[in-house]
Amino acid sequence: MFKYAISKKRDKLMKKIIITSLSIICIVTIIIIYQVRKPKNQLNLIIWSSYMPQSVIDDYEKKTGTHVNVTTFSSPDEMIAKVRAVSPGTYDLVVAPRNDVEILEKVGLLDKLDKSKIPNSKNYAKDWLGLSYDKKNTYSLPYLGSYLALAYNKKKVSPISNYSDLLNPKFKNSAVVVSDARAVIDSSFINSDLDVNQLTNENLRNATNFLTALRPNIKALDSDSPHTLLANGEAPVGLVYNAEITMAKITNNDIVSVYPSSGIDLQVDNFMKFKNAKSGKNVEKFINYVESAKVFSSIVKEYPYLNPNEAAWIYLPKSWKTDPMRNLTAQQLQKAQMALDIGSKTRVLDKIWNNFVNQ
Repeated sequence: MFKYAISKKRDKLMKKIIITSLSIICIVTIIIIYQVRKPKNQLNLIIWSSYMPQSVIDDYEKKTGTHVNVTTFSSPDEMIAKVRAVSPGTYDLVVAPRNDVEILEKVGLLDKLDKSKIPNSKNYAKDWLGLSYDKKNTYSLPYLGSYLALAYNKKKVSPISNYSDLLNPKFKNSAVVVSDARAVIDSSFINSDLDVNQLTNENLRNATNFLTALRPNIKALDSDSPHTLLANGEAPVGLVYNAEITMAKITNNDIVSVYPSSGIDLQVDNFMKFKNAKSGKNVEKFINYVESAKVFSSIVKEYPYLNPNEAAWIYLPKSWKTDPMRNLTAQQLQKAQMALDIGSKTRVLDKIWNNFVNQ
């Protein structure tokens, strides 16, 4: 009986050893298969969600044999968090707002772009290069541009021309406004011909007064799909991004787009290369591919933001070039202000915005 018990225990032990061994073999086999099948040529891109057509990615992969791993973010803060959460070199290329060029460069996360490997950089309109946040385009090249513009439904309200028109009491509970603190506050500065980067007490009081007057007129603060409220007529006026107005006009001919008479806060999303990028050699290749005239025209057709690629216009409708929602003149670009990195002062703007939202 005693010998039988020992034999039974030995059998159980052997079964466990066999099962464990088989499990290890399976895991090792899976790892080996993954490493064999894993594309040797890769590019790790982090970019805004819904901002690069899948067709462009697929085409690039097919023509170059380089697999593009895409990670998305919905806010600059989320992008920064994702970059900091991984080891340096995990991401190769980022497409993010202009002030992140300054932020990422200051903390030593960016590598210089080798523009000799981006011959299609010649396709850029000259007014889109050498902007204030990177005057020599050492670390960045433009992707797409945007700004807060005005819109109104011509069958429901009278015309508007500037930010201050939104403060009219007749627009009570009528406006859709993008939920973007810096952009909206900057609009209040520009409305009073103030510098968006000069956060003096007087300028901040001016912004607070503007937002206080605007608040009763807001029907919705919406960054997800503000064009929907414009298109379906729920919001007869709006302060939203230019591309959103273009999308609203596609489905509703009564929507009128307006370039604000006092100017704009121009926002530019940029290509940037990370330092110690594991697949850094593919960064310039990808940028060069995207900036080819025909490829870039396909991007602008899908995402109707401002087009910095001059060469792409030969593949686009001529009417788009004179539409300020799709293209800015050299004069408009030169007049445009640009919000730069303001460091810890962002807390002051956050406080003003939170008070505004919670009114």
